[in-house]
Parts: sequence; C-alpha cells; structure tokens
Amino acid sequence: MAIENATDIVLQVSTDGTEGNLQSVAYTTSASLSMTLDLRDSTTKSSDGWSESLGGLKSWELSGDGFVELADTVTDNDPYTGASGTLMGFTKLWDLWLDGEEIYVKFGRSAKHYEGTAIISSLSADAGVEENASFSLSLTGTGALVQTD
Repeated sequence: MAIENATDIVLQVSTDGTEGNLQSVAYTTSASLSMTLDLRDSTTKSSDGWSESLGGLKSWELSGDGFVELADTVTDNDPYTGASGTLMGFTKLWDLWLDGEEIYVKFGRSAKHYEGTAIISSLSADAGVEENASFSLSLTGTGALVQTD
C-alpha cells in the first residue's frame, strides 16, 4: 500500500489565472481539498417509505493554513519541485483576493494532482502575542476539477 506523505501535497496558485505561472503558497502547514455532490430528492409515493435521491451539482473547495510572509513572493525551497524557487507570500494572496477574479489552482504532488479555476472566497490572518503569525485561505471552485496524472 502506498500512503502519501502529506508534506508532499502542495497548494499552488497562479498569479495570472493561467496554468503557466503557478507558484506554491509559501510556508503552508496544511492544505485540504473538499468535493461535494448535491443530491436531488427523487422520492415518490412508490418509494415505499424510503427516501430516494439522484446526483445533482458538483462543487469543490481548496483550503490551506500557513505562516504569514508579508511579501508578494519569497525565494525558498519549493515543496513542489524540491528545489529553490519563488513562493507566493501573503500580500500576493491579498491582491488576488481583492481582485475577486478566477485564478488557476493546483493541489497535489508533481506526479498526480487536481487542478481547476477558483476564487479566493476567504483569507484571514492571526497574530497572537509571541506566536507565529498565521493565515487561513479558502478557494471555491468555479468549474470542473480535473484529476491529472
């Protein structure tokens, strides 16, 4: 059985809405992908007292947490490539949230990942006394989510 090491699962966001300019989000500590299938009630009088359903709309959301880097970009080890690279900082996430436009996102590792377009639906930062400043990010999908090998 091959169990993924969660450290290898990376959240990447495009700075221009295309796949060609993806950057890993700097200093993330967690990332998650949630997929939902809404159900349509199809219960009839012939259902013999049981609820019946049909598949409906699909939706997805990415979220992540990390440490705040108050810069557009930072050069550090990119967990996606394993080499030094340009990572996206909190202030660039702020700019993308403020624009409210669709952005291209990727979740996974280099061999297998999920990708699509999304909008940053929430972005928050927390800075407690003598604690690491941290952020939370949620991205809501705006179309199909594609699994790529």
